[in-house]
Amino acid sequence: MYFYLIIAAALVIDIATKVAIRMQLELGQTAEIPGIGLKLIHLVNTGSTGNLFHGWGRALAVLVLALTAAAIYMRQKGKLRGTFVQVCTALIIGGALGNAIDRLLYNQVTDFLYFSEMATMNFADIWVFAGVLLLIVQQIVQAFRPPKAA
Repeated sequence: MYFYLIIAAALVIDIATKVAIRMQLELGQTAEIPGIGLKLIHLVNTGSTGNLFHGWGRALAVLVLALTAAAIYMRQKGKLRGTFVQVCTALIIGGALGNAIDRLLYNQVTDFLYFSEMATMNFADIWVFAGVLLLIVQQIVQAFRPPKAA
């Protein structure tokens, strides 16, 4: 059950923040969150990371939906073993769906968390990044773990 709750929470946070940005900031407008110094800027991306596949928003959304269905199918068939893997996968799916919804509705993704000229993201991007990074770290840790005695 937590698998679907994580997906839902990731979606709600992502969609709510994107709607707030669209309502509060004009395209290109910036703001700063007082006290933490986080800069916000309302940008759109019609492609993927780094604006790769520029203009292919809806096609990317269809691909994400197919991959999401495959991941959920794999989980239902018991191929995603362990709580950690399922949490990471749920984060990836939640983030991927958040951006897919933007792509389907607007043929672009709203980005607003400004980290540098090269890195402006949204929460969906963060969920995907965190899920993938944690899975990679898990694989590295497992690779260096001594084999269990029989």
